[in-house]
Amino acid sequence: MYLRSGLSIDEAGRICMRECRGRCCRGPQYLRLSSDEVPGFRRLAESLGVTLRMTQEPDGGGAVRFLDHPGEHCPMLDEATSACRIHSQRPARCREFPDRSRPGCAISGG
Repeated sequence: MYLRSGLSIDEAGRICMRECRGRCCRGPQYLRLSSDEVPGFRRLAESLGVTLRMTQEPDGGGAVRFLDHPGEHCPMLDEATSACRIHSQRPARCREFPDRSRPGCAISGG
């Protein structure tokens, strides 16, 4: 994870939830899941009562297009708080984000 210099993980979480409101989890984005992550992601969605729309990829992985879900955001994002409802079990791509400075992303310094 690429965090702005001196920023703690807790501070980054507060910025994501309060300032940008989970911008990286909204709009015309895709979340790519490995073949190992797909079954667990499906189980988590089911346990939350989330209708999951996922495109199966040839390698067994999956892609979740945020625009295909109510509110046009990641189906695991809590609309009211902008918190990830599966934060402790989130996919690798989410754990690695941001991987570089990104425009509009305060925690990356972009």
